[in-house]
Amino acid sequence: MKNDELRYGDDVLGGASEVERRRLVAIAETNDPTTRALLRSLGLTAGWTCWEVGAGAGTVATWLADQVVADGGSVLATDIDDAALAMASAAPQPGLSVQRHDVVHDPLPDTRFHLIHARFVLEHLREREDVLDRLVSALAPNGIIVIESVAHGFIESSPHAPLREAMSGLEQVMAATIGTDCSWARNFPACFLARGLTDLGAQARISSTGGRNASATCWALTLQRLRPRILEQGLSSAEALDAADQLLSDPMFFDFVFSSIAGWGRRKGLREKTG
Repeated sequence: MKNDELRYGDDVLGGASEVERRRLVAIAETNDPTTRALLRSLGLTAGWTCWEVGAGAGTVATWLADQVVADGGSVLATDIDDAALAMASAAPQPGLSVQRHDVVHDPLPDTRFHLIHARFVLEHLREREDVLDRLVSALAPNGIIVIESVAHGFIESSPHAPLREAMSGLEQVMAATIGTDCSWARNFPACFLARGLTDLGAQARISSTGGRNASATCWALTLQRLRPRILEQGLSSAEALDAADQLLSDPMFFDFVFSSIAGWGRRKGLREKTG
């Protein structure tokens, strides 16, 4: 299969391996507190219908269900990766349904949602702009869309040369293989404004990576998954990848790698009829 035909789950990342399960858990541990705080700040409340796009480990979806189910709210958690869906549905929960869904090609759900949330999904899709259009169209009047994206951050300024080389190789191999764009989120919130959304906002966050924390685990496992492709494309040396792995497992090591950027907007409500 050609690179321009590959997608995230085509044995690039995703899948049912134990490494991938641990990687998704580490992503959740690193990012869930920020995601939860943001969604609360945007008014998340009982009774909302929510769509969690690219559910991954399922931690955001299950937390959302806890927040909304009391007044009849519901959460639809979708992913194209069957292994991720198995994680998301591991603990059945009132108000939560899990479904395999390709957000690029499959028909949209019949429901119109008060909240649509996608974390670390659209930047990995070549069709990200079309997908954003589709997601906005699935909002109910006054519904909110929140997109979180990995963003190009602090790689070049890292004082650790092996990590700098390895992480640069990681970013380049994702771009070359599946079309990942770690600069896309720099358009937030302008891309929401262009789609007629209101109550716009955006925020950036960078987590410390090191001390054997979840962020260090996530990036070590991501490098492990992508190592063969990085070496095959000559984007980093094996020595640099080995040294980066040693740094990420060192409890005394700390650095800043990628940042994340969240953007959001609200679909305008229906105009009241007059006369």
